[in-house]
Amino acid sequence: MDIKEPVIKIKKGVFTARGLRVVAAADAAEFYEVTPHALLCAVARNPRKFTRQFMFRLTRREQAAAPALRKLRRPPLVFTETGVSMLSTVLKSGKAARINVEIVREVVRTLKSLGLSAWDMLR
Repeated sequence: MDIKEPVIKIKKGVFTARGLRVVAAADAAEFYEVTPHALLCAVARNPRKFTRQFMFRLTRREQAAAPALRKLRRPPLVFTETGVSMLSTVLKSGKAARINVEIVREVVRTLKSLGLSAWDMLR
């Protein structure tokens, strides 16, 4: 399988929590060029798409360990790499649409490299 680099690159705000690379909701919103409010509303409208593997709220202790997040009154919601990808399916920004198309293309390329097709996934 020849994967050169990830489709989505978010460097600002990426840190590790619970052994996973995560990004705070505000940073994900900035990346997708939407307001944090719009991002949280989109997530709230789609609860079945955002499981604990995709997002979770930090504890106070985890928040204190991330210097950039200490000033927040409430521990922030954070998204895993998969959660950031899922955001592209629910947000209504041009950037989210472009990223979603790239994710789908990459999945199809990966399936083809494995000798499968997208049709095989529909069975």
